[in-house]
Amino acid sequence: MCKTTDSLIDSASAFASVWAGALTGFGDRVGEHPDAGAPGTAFGAITVAPAQLDVETMSDAGLLRAIRSGYDLKRQVDALLVRAAGELSVRSRPSLGQGGLSKSSGHTSPASLITELGRITLAEAGKTVRLGEATTAPVSLLGERLPAPFELVADAVNTGVVQVDAAQSIITALTQATPRALPEHLVAAEEELVEFAAHHPADTVRKLSIAWRDALDTDGIAPREEALIALRSLRWSKQGNGLERCTIDLDPLGAGYVRTMIDAMVGDALRKVRFEAEPAGAAGANGSDSHDGLERDACSADHVELADPRTIPRIAADALIDVARHMMGCTTAPGTLPHTTLVIRMTLEQLESGLGAAQLDGVEEPITASAARILAADAELIPAVLGGKSQVLDLGVGKRLFTRAQRIAFAERDGGCAVTGCGKPPSYTEAHHIHWWSNGGPTNLNNGILLCTGHHHVIHNGWTVQVIDNVPWFIPPARIDPTRTPRRGGRLPTPALP
Repeated sequence: MCKTTDSLIDSASAFASVWAGALTGFGDRVGEHPDAGAPGTAFGAITVAPAQLDVETMSDAGLLRAIRSGYDLKRQVDALLVRAAGELSVRSRPSLGQGGLSKSSGHTSPASLITELGRITLAEAGKTVRLGEATTAPVSLLGERLPAPFELVADAVNTGVVQVDAAQSIITALTQATPRALPEHLVAAEEELVEFAAHHPADTVRKLSIAWRDALDTDGIAPREEALIALRSLRWSKQGNGLERCTIDLDPLGAGYVRTMIDAMVGDALRKVRFEAEPAGAAGANGSDSHDGLERDACSADHVELADPRTIPRIAADALIDVARHMMGCTTAPGTLPHTTLVIRMTLEQLESGLGAAQLDGVEEPITASAARILAADAELIPAVLGGKSQVLDLGVGKRLFTRAQRIAFAERDGGCAVTGCGKPPSYTEAHHIHWWSNGGPTNLNNGILLCTGHHHVIHNGWTVQVIDNVPWFIPPARIDPTRTPRRGGRLPTPALP
């Protein structure tokens, strides 16, 4: 029996054991409840299927263990499917003509055949086939097996260490960098990314993969930028319900302009405070130094904030309409927008020479440093020159609210919400005192962090935050992680070539 099959069996056995163990964690198990005899047994007015009763009897800790174990098993199954898809591609290679497995099965491609076998979308099947091809030893025209293009990624996927979406991000980035990167640098990047992907979510792996691609292939940024600019597009289509759909494809620079403005207006709407009367003394009873989990100016105790009933996508759409309306003749902007600064990050050397890459705040793809030099002359565009001098930011304990300069510094350090994998841009966040200002915490960079509203509430629920060497670390409570292992936050580490 092969090693992968053994791992699959072990993962399946572990999942079954964890699931069964979790069922005994809380309440009665299915079949042991006096009223739970048959499928679809009714409890009061609600009819609950036995499968749902399974999870309802789990404790919180048991449910989390079951989910984690289930995804361990899923990675093993995905590994086998990727290997099978790769072999299907080999057996369907064009040189075999109509004798290839896909065509002899009545399909034009391996992906098309997999859609029938797996009852999945063509997009999902195509992704599986591409990953299989990149991690499977190809066959030469003479029928000889050649080395797999990405052997380290292949090993990590086959052993269930790396999830398939993360693996695809690594392969895509390294493939783009290959034409102009040194072989030893590619190997080093693949090692670093595989190790990182073993412990981080796929979205975070994608971002670091892009950073590695650009570190390996600085000269390739300019042609990629030109190609993306050429692909800018805006399309309108009418929907059956009367709505009109606007689909926009933007390059990083264009996205930087549009996202900065829209995100600022969304953030402004989220921070707006509307009041209604409330009995005196009802607010502020929890002793927190923030109002509704956000750092704001103190407000009267006889008022309460009302949430904006609109969803964030709706607010973003309304913001775009407001911008268009303003451009058609309004003499004033639609509201005060204190967070509309577009920050460009580059080194002093890049600013002076115009060579290399620069990063726009909130946009994953880089732009050329020469383009950033031109943008730096625009109004409301601040070049954050890394390593250079900045404003005096340590205000001690004399002032509660963080300054605009401090918030820009937080955005540079944290990249938005400092919790890894969150993805909320700086305009959606608020500066939070790690050690509460009301308890003597200073208003300076070492005691501040950017958090979105949701994670602000989570952090107050037993988490500890520390800033070490300008990197925020989050320490979970023992009920979530008994070992209390610190989790890195903030921006991803900068790739360092050997």
